[in-house]
Amino acid sequence: MATDVQSSDAQQVIDEEQYYHDAQLGALWTASRTLIPVVAATFGGIYFAYFYLRSLNSNGLWDPHGATASKIIGLSVLLLVLAGTAFQLMAGRRLRRGFSTDFIVGTASNVLFLVLATGLQIWELTRLPFPPAASGYAGVFIAFAPIDALVIGLSAYWAFTLMMRAIRSYSFYRADGGIGVSAHRAAENFRANLDGFGAYSIFFALMSVLSWYLFYVLH
Repeated sequence: MATDVQSSDAQQVIDEEQYYHDAQLGALWTASRTLIPVVAATFGGIYFAYFYLRSLNSNGLWDPHGATASKIIGLSVLLLVLAGTAFQLMAGRRLRRGFSTDFIVGTASNVLFLVLATGLQIWELTRLPFPPAASGYAGVFIAFAPIDALVIGLSAYWAFTLMMRAIRSYSFYRADGGIGVSAHRAAENFRANLDGFGAYSIFFALMSVLSWYLFYVLH
């Protein structure tokens, strides 16, 4: 009888641990995907102002002098974001095959690209050929550029935390084939976080292409 009671208690503890683990995985999935509509809403407000002022074009003040932000810097920022996303996605695939070192190197490359993109976007604000209130385009761009730099910088921080966690746990999960294939619950949480970052990275890369087209090509 005592053995049955102990077995029942142990099973209950296991069930509770599994329940909290599943809840944590769900929370990670929801939080990472919720960030996508939050960022979309932030840039959506800027895009609305862009199209509204461009279509209104009161007294030709949308872009009267044709002075726009540097296309070279804008393209450089876009290419860095796209390159970082490509490296991150490839790194994630390598991690799923047990190559943790490849993941660390690929994620470090993504962090470097995103930090450079952040710096370029900030630097561009110091060399604009127009003051903030020079035109409708100028006003919208002044609102866009700092937010874009902030979001890129926060993306770099997210990638950096994933990289550091993989480095810290490298030896711990080596016997299980690496954090990308281990059945340990902490490893599953890490992969859930990584999947969320992957989905967000693809979304932000697509939005970066749209932003580049609007502010540096169409304008």
